[in-house]
This record gives sequence, structure tokens and C-alpha cells, in this order.
Amino acid sequence: MTDKTKAKALEHVMMTRAKQTRNLSFVEFLANQELITNSLNKGYKAITVWQALAEEGFITFSYSTFTKYLRQLQSKQLNENTQTGGKNASKGYNEMKTGGTLDSTPPNVEGTHQAEPITLKLPEGMSHNPMINPKDLY
Repeated sequence: MTDKTKAKALEHVMMTRAKQTRNLSFVEFLANQELITNSLNKGYKAITVWQALAEEGFITFSYSTFTKYLRQLQSKQLNENTQTGGKNASKGYNEMKTGGTLDSTPPNVEGTHQAEPITLKLPEGMSHNPMINPKDLY
């Protein structure tokens, strides 16, 4: 028996056992993990990714199971990130969703356009006081 034949036979046995133990959903998720991660990085919502994968027959499990696996993936990535001393070794779920950290600043802040202050030209006899008078709030 060749190595290729052995690998196919072993994969067939593992798929059969996975179906029997209802563990096939996690196997399907892992098989499509790169596609899922790339889709989320592009900005697609999780439900849209799940619907597309389910329609194409890549996955056969429910949306609630899909979100459970996404949370596990997020947790795993956050644990890896903290173990590497806070260095961004892998993207967390928020970073996948937004394409960057939530508190990131643009790299070239000095070059951004700054708006000039606006001065109001009011008709003669009218004035504008931008301060709020507490008496006016009652």
C-alpha cells in the first residue's frame, strides 16, 4: 500500500468517525478557516460568510455553531498575542473586522488637511453667543 493510498484511507476513516461523533462541523470550519478569515478581513459580515459557505456546500452546520467557532478563533488569537508579549503576532477579531486596531492613528498626522476656523457674518444688530446659559435650560 502506497503512502498516498494510506493517507486517503486514513482520511476516509477520520471523516466517517467525525460524522459519527458530530465533530464534522469543526473539521469543516478548520478546512475553510483561511477563506473565512480572509472574507472577514475584507469586511464581510459573519452571517454573509456563513450563508455563502452553506449555500456552496462547504459547511453543513448552523450559524450559532459558526459564531461559536469564530469566538474560539478570537480567543486563541488573543491568547497567542498575549503570550508573545503584546506584539501583534496575529490579528484579533476586532482587527479582522475593522482592518486595524480601533485606536490606531494615521501614520502621517502632520500632512493631514487642517480646516480653518469659521467666522460667522451675522446681520447688523444680531449677535451670537456660543456659551450656554444655564437659565435657558429650564
